[in-house]
Amino acid sequence: MAQENNKIADKLNMHIEVKRLEIRDLYKLTAVMDKETAMAANIEWPFTREIATNFINNYNTWGIWTGGDCPGSLIGAIEIKEDQETAYVVHKNWRNAGVATFAMQLIKEKFSDKQLWCFINPQNRASLRVAEKANMRIVYHNNQ
Repeated sequence: MAQENNKIADKLNMHIEVKRLEIRDLYKLTAVMDKETAMAANIEWPFTREIATNFINNYNTWGIWTGGDCPGSLIGAIEIKEDQETAYVVHKNWRNAGVATFAMQLIKEKFSDKQLWCFINPQNRASLRVAEKANMRIVYHNNQ
């Protein structure tokens, strides 16, 4: 799996890593979230400082970080709930490049002793593709 992840990173021509978010990442996390992203991910909007603080302090939230042209940039986040439900968001400027899929594969390696899964609205095609490519177990829901 690690070798496959390296191939994806090479294809993306960037270095992606996941690491646990800390309170010092608060403003970086708020910058990742825009209204479109929040709505697609069922996250409260506006994504205020208080909401971001809650994500960091009260959830198992990991940042998706990239190097390359902008070392240390937070470009997304992955939350792993107590029941192993996994949710992810990627800043709109980084979508459709394989970032979320690669990050999910990295998270699966870190949590290899857990059965991670995703709760996805089937209308959210992008999230569905990420979960499928990362070989995640998928539970479908309607967001109406």
